[in-house]
Amino acid sequence: MRLFPPRNLDKLMELIWQQEIRQVILTGTDTDPQLYLHEEKLLRLLREQMPPETRLVLHTNGRLALHKIDILNQYDRVSISIPSFNPLTYRKMMGVPHPPDLKEIIQQSAVPVKISCVITKDNANEIDEFLVRCQEMGVQRIVLRKLYGENHSWEALLRITLQLTQMGAYRGNPVYRYQGMEITLWDFAETESSSINLFSNGLISDQYLLPKTEVEELDHHLRNSIFLINRLFIVYKVMYNYSGDNRWLPKWCVNKFTSRNARIS
Repeated sequence: MRLFPPRNLDKLMELIWQQEIRQVILTGTDTDPQLYLHEEKLLRLLREQMPPETRLVLHTNGRLALHKIDILNQYDRVSISIPSFNPLTYRKMMGVPHPPDLKEIIQQSAVPVKISCVITKDNANEIDEFLVRCQEMGVQRIVLRKLYGENHSWEALLRITLQLTQMGAYRGNPVYRYQGMEITLWDFAETESSSINLFSNGLISDQYLLPKTEVEELDHHLRNSIFLINRLFIVYKVMYNYSGDNRWLPKWCVNKFTSRNARIS
């Protein structure tokens, strides 16, 4: 996407101030936010216009992370999507030859890095090895995610033989501990969240589930949008009811017990 600033950003900024949104996430569906030509300029603009306590978070596949490490380190936190360290599995799930060099990314990162792993039949048998590899690289937080619309239970979907200790819940999702790592089992259908989303064509939606938003509200608009080729999502989230590591939350919301999100796409 070449447009800067994103359409309707001023309206979303009003909502951020009005609803006291405290977390902004840049993410994507069929693209990666680090492909956005104006990523660094957008970060500067957001820092200038958002409340000073609002944090910026990047959701990325990590393939440009080392190339753009100086920009990556301008965020407050980073989430990297990696479904497998097996090159064959990674290619099957991601369409490219091999995963990014996660160990080097963590070593060069000046901000906390979380790993996000989508679980499918292609990688379900590899999760034990995946968790061990992450632990060896120094990962502290992992989210294992179901695909949107997945109806199988976690017991039927996951094949984990490692000893995990349950430590609580985060927004309706169980949280476990393994070898110092925090592991969340994320199910969109069970998540206690809401959101405000700004899409690249300027449309603002309040659907937390982005696939549902796209099907019900955006399909016609985005099919006719020149920005469909490189859709950018900026997700503004406010999180209150996390019962885990407080470093991942704004200080003001640690003792709250409700949840509200807002996003720009």
